[in-house]
Amino acid sequence: MIDHRHLTVSILLMYACVQMLSAQIQAPYLKVRDRFLTTPCNDTVLLRGVNKMIIWTNDLKVRKDSYAEIKKTGANCVRIVWLAQPGQFEQDAGPDGLDRTIQDCIDNDMIPMVELHDATGDWSKLQAMVDYWKRPDVVTVLQKHQKYLLVNIANESGDETVTNQQFEDGYRSAIEQLRTAGIHTPLIIDASEWGKNLGQLIATGPSLINSDPDRNLMFSVHTYWAISEGADRAFITDQLQSAVDANLPLIIGEFTKVFDRGNGCIYEADYLAIIEECTKKKIGYLAWEWGPGNEYADPTCDVMNMTENSYYATLKEGWATDVSATSQFSIFNTSVTPTYISRGGVCDLTSVNEDATISSQISINPNPVQMGDAISILIGKPDYYSMEIIDYIGNSVQTKRGIWLDGSLNKVIIQTLMPGMYFCRLSSATNITSASFVVIQ
Repeated sequence: MIDHRHLTVSILLMYACVQMLSAQIQAPYLKVRDRFLTTPCNDTVLLRGVNKMIIWTNDLKVRKDSYAEIKKTGANCVRIVWLAQPGQFEQDAGPDGLDRTIQDCIDNDMIPMVELHDATGDWSKLQAMVDYWKRPDVVTVLQKHQKYLLVNIANESGDETVTNQQFEDGYRSAIEQLRTAGIHTPLIIDASEWGKNLGQLIATGPSLINSDPDRNLMFSVHTYWAISEGADRAFITDQLQSAVDANLPLIIGEFTKVFDRGNGCIYEADYLAIIEECTKKKIGYLAWEWGPGNEYADPTCDVMNMTENSYYATLKEGWATDVSATSQFSIFNTSVTPTYISRGGVCDLTSVNEDATISSQISINPNPVQMGDAISILIGKPDYYSMEIIDYIGNSVQTKRGIWLDGSLNKVIIQTLMPGMYFCRLSSATNITSASFVVIQ
């Protein structure tokens, strides 16, 4: 005899799980999948853009105008230099200023990536950066813009003495603290050794990703790799290929042609090889730096400034124009602004913002399904679909692309899933729909 009380409770629990999963699927922020950054519309985003020392741009009109000027390159991202502990000369440097500058970036259809510069080369300051991000007034700003935002925890924290274990332990703690504070955007982790240690990112990245309850991390290397020290095209190709082979979600957060190591800008990098290999290997890149300001570190470093005064009309001939516009691998020739960004968090024909709903025009048979068996999907709108299987805590566990569903029951092979409850999400150019199903032994 069926115990209807227990049946009712089971149905209510399943409904609650479905509602929870639905909310997670619609999470209004960018998401790292495998080694790529994606939007809630399932578009892959290859970051293309520049760094801008916003915190040291004290003319607030120029600060605001910089975003529109950078956008003229076709950039889809700006890495925004910020400080956890600004000094007396930094203007509009509090949370309100952070809010304004993030919004200025978004208003120009670019992804804001905010980084804290205080810990550059100093491992002991990593926790201070985390403490800044956790401040309630800062969390409020981050959550306000979370649909578009990337949080770069600390710029180049640590020199060459940081061990793999120290690096992993430090960032594991940082991730836990930031997620607990309510920050769910992708977190960007810079390499140590002043940003150069790609090997350490490859060694520790998988463990750090597994430690993140959101599985939403990217890693950033700064390619201040000198030609005079052997960093030729072959070296760059091998280094970046090693990250691809490791399936590491990697970007190049800083690169330039000529750079400083404490005795002036006398070291040269093969920047043309960098942008070419990034394009071929589908890796994001952000040039250092839009300028001006590098000359304050050393007069010879004026060459690092891409512009004379932050305006596109003063873009300098040479490496700056190569990277911005003229190379076939330039920002202008390879950058794509996803519609999710340009349309204010809305996909083509389907809203995916925080008010979005998921339709239920899909049925799965059998349901429950035995472990190892295929499922059949019935959907009302014939089309090519991408399928994503999502587990009960919101993690993507399987994906398939280019599945033709013709409106009848179509058998779809799924990899063996452990017993439990799952969501099947289907998306095409004109439709997003999902349904839950249960796997039993």
